[in-house]
Amino acid sequence: MAIQSINGAAAAAQTAPAKAGGQVSRDDFMKLLIAQLQNQDPLSPMDNQEFAVQLAQFNSLEQLIGLNEKLDSLASQQELATQFNSAALIGKQVAGNGNKINLDGSGNANLHYVLGANAAKVTVKVLNSAGLVVREIAVGSQNRGAQNAIWDGKNSLGQSLPAGVYSFEVSALDGAGSSLPVIKQVRGVVTGVNLEGPEPILEIGQLRISLSAVTAIH
Repeated sequence: MAIQSINGAAAAAQTAPAKAGGQVSRDDFMKLLIAQLQNQDPLSPMDNQEFAVQLAQFNSLEQLIGLNEKLDSLASQQELATQFNSAALIGKQVAGNGNKINLDGSGNANLHYVLGANAAKVTVKVLNSAGLVVREIAVGSQNRGAQNAIWDGKNSLGQSLPAGVYSFEVSALDGAGSSLPVIKQVRGVVTGVNLEGPEPILEIGQLRISLSAVTAIH
């Protein structure tokens, strides 16, 4: 009877029904090793060096499985810590990348953005939920860095618009008329945290911003 190594036995075992995910457990590996010892040719037993190699392979498998289990546990603990840390942001003012604004009952909204260079001309457009421009604000010149524009909550006809969530776009030009980089921001006080998804979502009134999008906490 020919001697079959564990690698060969594992290849032959591929014809048997595979476990979910196609993974080989430590028990599977040990069963293959025992089966190899039980079915070896008594006139030509397994070489000691070969057996040592098989045991080394099993030891490596054990270490890899243990490492994967520890990494999975660490990832779960990290996710739990992230959720608790995000809950601690309730009541704090945060800033993050985004172009949504919340028009409340006061009728005014602050539009925040960061200019990549000094701008000779800055124009802000406010859009409704349908993506239509309802107001265009000529801000004028502004310096590089964090800036803002105030929207009075009215459309281009001077009519007050209903409270709700709007979006905005910013166009910045230098003295030569070339476009400048602009980062639009969402700012406000965190009123709640949604932990249902894979990543915590911060609630700023009616606005929603993912935790990974937060760039500053005040």
